[in-house]
Amino acid sequence: MSDAELKLQLDMSPNSILLTNCEAAEMLQKIQGHMAILSEDPKIKIPESFDKAFQYAKEGNHFTSAKLVKEILEPLKDYGVNDGEICMIANIGPETIEEVYALIPSLKATRSINEGKIAEALTALANIKASK
Repeated sequence: MSDAELKLQLDMSPNSILLTNCEAAEMLQKIQGHMAILSEDPKIKIPESFDKAFQYAKEGNHFTSAKLVKEILEPLKDYGVNDGEICMIANIGPETIEEVYALIPSLKATRSINEGKIAEALTALANIKASK
């Protein structure tokens, strides 16, 4: 394991999962849809940072469907791409394979086995990009 991978694992609590911006945006959208009901319950306190987090996730979301992003990127695990790298690809929204390797240098170590599959994934992701 590289130092970066080890640090990522050490920084995460054992029961946590990585979310892409599109997954976070969809989750926060559902919460916002129930906000009127939630605000009536005095036991539930919505943090002031909710709106900022929701805005950040929406602005960082490059795609129309978190489910489709996951279906496209999840198979990359079979080619040496880890969860953190998959999350970065989804959050960055690179358009070329060169961008991927420039922005996520840890992928260079397994380039010979992952380059073709990452290129295929980028093509599929381009088809579900949200218009901005």
